[in-house]
Amino acid sequence: MPNPSLRPRPSRNASFAALALVAIAIVRIVATYHDVNQAYDEPAHIACGMEWLDKGTFTMEPQHPPLPRVMAALGPYLAGLRLPEIQFVKGNRAEGPDFYTAGNQILYARGQYLRNLTLARLGTLPFFLIAVWVTFLWARSLLGDWSAVLAVFLLTMVPTVLGYCSLAYVDPALLAFVPAALFAFVRWLDSPAWGRSLLLGLAVAGAALSNTPWMVFLPPCFLAILACRWWALRQTASVPLRDALRRWAGPLALAFLALCIAVWGGYRFSVQPLDRIFEHPVQDVERLHLPSPAKSVALRLIALNPSLPAPEFFKGVLNTVGENTKLYPAYLMGKVRRGGWWYFFFFMLAFKTPPGFLLLGVVGTVWALAQFRKDRNWHLAVPAVCVLAILAASTLIKVNLGVRHILFLYPLFAILGAFVCLELWEARPRWPRLVPAGLGAFLLGLALASAWVHPNYVGYTSVLAGNSPDQYLLVGGDFDAGHDIWRLQQVLAEHKVEHLHLRLYTSADLTQMNLPPYETLVPFEHTTGWIAISVYHLRLGESPWYPASAGEYAWLNDIKPVARINKTIRLFYIPEGGATEHPGESSPGTTR
Repeated sequence: MPNPSLRPRPSRNASFAALALVAIAIVRIVATYHDVNQAYDEPAHIACGMEWLDKGTFTMEPQHPPLPRVMAALGPYLAGLRLPEIQFVKGNRAEGPDFYTAGNQILYARGQYLRNLTLARLGTLPFFLIAVWVTFLWARSLLGDWSAVLAVFLLTMVPTVLGYCSLAYVDPALLAFVPAALFAFVRWLDSPAWGRSLLLGLAVAGAALSNTPWMVFLPPCFLAILACRWWALRQTASVPLRDALRRWAGPLALAFLALCIAVWGGYRFSVQPLDRIFEHPVQDVERLHLPSPAKSVALRLIALNPSLPAPEFFKGVLNTVGENTKLYPAYLMGKVRRGGWWYFFFFMLAFKTPPGFLLLGVVGTVWALAQFRKDRNWHLAVPAVCVLAILAASTLIKVNLGVRHILFLYPLFAILGAFVCLELWEARPRWPRLVPAGLGAFLLGLALASAWVHPNYVGYTSVLAGNSPDQYLLVGGDFDAGHDIWRLQQVLAEHKVEHLHLRLYTSADLTQMNLPPYETLVPFEHTTGWIAISVYHLRLGESPWYPASAGEYAWLNDIKPVARINKTIRLFYIPEGGATEHPGESSPGTTR
């Protein structure tokens, strides 16, 4: 096993191979832009980022931090687009600025929908590049150059990674910065120099400015890394703990200072008094159910009404904690449950990850921990203990919306998978033919399976989800993000549909999506003619928030569809006479 402290000079050929893999992945990502219309949350992220760029504020929806949203809005902003007038809406569950409509106005501006959407999605590519770069550097420090190339190969073959990195979503930013923060922390523990302290602070700031799940997952990972290092060095450490803490104090202060300044800068160095940040701060504290000492301190702070830097950051953190208590509806195994399941993300990993890649990741985790127990190589054990820490922390999350909330597991699995492959390769003297042939066939199978999925990365499901993934995935963007309208257009054109009834799960403005004249499908109303409906609504009715609505379109379940559009939309034809099948049906329009 290569020693990270004695790492040889990087191989130029390995670097070129990794760059070639990255180039191929970027081509695959960009090639999906014209196949996949906007996913559900893209307009919201674009509008909020545009507010930051155009107005210099970040107030519409501070729960999600600004960095990925600003990157999503940067392309349209540089193209001359600006934030439209914002309307205020009041709904059954929430009220506030209508940033979805504002985002749609940006996307449809000047009649250049595809161009504007492409410019927004290009803002996600830097996060993909950072994620791959960190994976390569981390794997190289542990396993060597060509194993690092293999880790890059494994990561870029995961359809779920390619799918989310093809959207203007916030999750790819955490895919980049959580592994970056973990790797920076490991390097800092090896040598807490000033440069590494600065890098650590910036990496953690990148995570804090990306998406709020960072505060659920990063602290347990840091604690797991510290415990792993302590256990490995507890019998060999010659420096007393007190002296080590003194040695770390200055560099740690610098890292924390860099973190604070970078986060504050991410919110444009804004400052506001406490009573302007929170409308009802006392009620907010009561809602958090804090322990008595912490609650007392919070109430005293409220009474002082201090001015806070980056107030939107603190508001976003508070909102996130509050969201986890709202008992959002989750969908799994054909059932809806408020507050989700503690094992939800374990199933999501199984359903959204290629089985071969998942097998490598799981075996690598176990193997690395076994190796750690044997030779106390804590550096190699870090990705494994972080996987366990992330999975353990995921059981506490009650907002079960999909694997995107733990997307940053994939770089760790890629490193651990490369470790398994290296260990198998080193066993080839015992099986000189079997090992190269077996590994080659396995990796080739991963590549071919990944290529076969193209361009349907967003809704990708593994064979473990079966032929009817809507039995398992429905709420959230893992299955249907409202991204198949363009495919529906093609099928409607093939069948020469001139009028239809429509009920789609999407944030798009359907009046501008080149669809035939349509009417909204009315719940419980048996309709004749052409009907297009999302599987989301077919199973859940108007909303999973209201279980009584689940049967609103159930009458269609007994009718054979004319076409299944990428498994997310069903197209029916019901003639006036009541026949249930279209005369020319041959499963047209079905996409793999």
